[in-house]
Amino acid sequence: MMERGALRRTLGPGTLAVIFANGIIGAGIFALPGLVAATLGSATALAYAICAVLVVLIFLCFAEVGSRVHDSGGAYVYVERAFGPFAGFIAANLMWFGFGACVDAALADVLVATLATAVPALAQPVPRALMLVALFACMAGVNIIGVKTGARLVIVLTMLKLLPLVLLLVVGLPHISLSHIIPTTMPTAQALGSGVLVLMFAFIGGESALSASGELRTPSRTVPLGLLMGVATVVSVYFGLQLVTEGVLGAELPRQTVTPLAATAEQLLGPWGRTLLLGAVSLSIFALVNGDLLLSPRCVYAAAKDGLLPAPLAKVHPRFHTPYVAIAVFATIACALAVVGAFKPLAILGTSSVLLVDVAVCLAVLRLRQRAVRTEDPPFVIPGGPLVPILGASVCVWVLTNLSREELLGLSALVFFSGGLYLRIQRARRYQAAAKQRRG
Repeated sequence: MMERGALRRTLGPGTLAVIFANGIIGAGIFALPGLVAATLGSATALAYAICAVLVVLIFLCFAEVGSRVHDSGGAYVYVERAFGPFAGFIAANLMWFGFGACVDAALADVLVATLATAVPALAQPVPRALMLVALFACMAGVNIIGVKTGARLVIVLTMLKLLPLVLLLVVGLPHISLSHIIPTTMPTAQALGSGVLVLMFAFIGGESALSASGELRTPSRTVPLGLLMGVATVVSVYFGLQLVTEGVLGAELPRQTVTPLAATAEQLLGPWGRTLLLGAVSLSIFALVNGDLLLSPRCVYAAAKDGLLPAPLAKVHPRFHTPYVAIAVFATIACALAVVGAFKPLAILGTSSVLLVDVAVCLAVLRLRQRAVRTEDPPFVIPGGPLVPILGASVCVWVLTNLSREELLGLSALVFFSGGLYLRIQRARRYQAAAKQRRG
């Protein structure tokens, strides 16, 4: 019999794979092919191959730690189990605030700006703010009603946003010109690094899929299978879209750094194809933000359950079995950040936050192995001993060294703030414990 107030384990590997793919395939894919081509010319396939290998390394690490630790909270729980509550608390803030709330706010800002091109009134401050409040209230309500309801909406929205992309692939593959995709020159090491950096930013986001680990069926099987299915889907879609856009547009692609997929669709399908792809941008952003409202609040819930955040955030709805307070608070914070509308700094903080968490999760594999952390089910173990975790952590560090000064400063500020907050919470706990002992 299920314990009252417990989260329900209802999600299987297929659902996890869709949630993972939705978390990665966002608005960036609609501009990605042109940006990479502008950096690497006709040698984009090399950067895609390198990036695909690097992403597999990182999510193999997530697959192993996720099969060893089954609680909700995802990366926060993995880091906490491996390195203790101090590191876990920093990881929690990086995930739910740095990556979750900030990126959701940035994307919601873009979504309303896109809608404002069709409804100019939304460009005004008050209608814009009201639209953002309505969006976040709607998405929070759906995810509070139940994890299955929220997951079903994520699946439906993901399928809808993928349909135009699949249509573009099916229509475009026969029209690829081989002369456009065969490299004529090899890029320099610096140019290749810049291209991989762009792609790494496009591939992040799947980390939050495991925030709902406490609601996965048989996690030892579901986590590795779902993640590998998700990685295969994302890599296939990205490779295919790059080939189609480059093979159709040719030398025109590097000049299409804003809407390359829409330009490709217009050339293949006419004006209605461009309209379809532009509409898919809005749907993609909505699907991504809604999916994160299913996942990031679980990180808040897990930290509160461990006593690192206020206790009410750990409440579970008695009827819907969802962390409703965490969902409501997270949606409120993200909405407030979106109303402020500072897209660039929010996006910078989000991308750098998740990269640092990836470093910690890769290293957590080694620590959890050393401590033999596992459940009653046999864990998934990455072949090759320590090779994959060390390579994965090294890759993430390399990417972080390519960040701008502003990105590094924003990341450092959040890390130091989180560390200081943790120490303050611990000091307050000791004071309360001592006061209680004196009264006793």
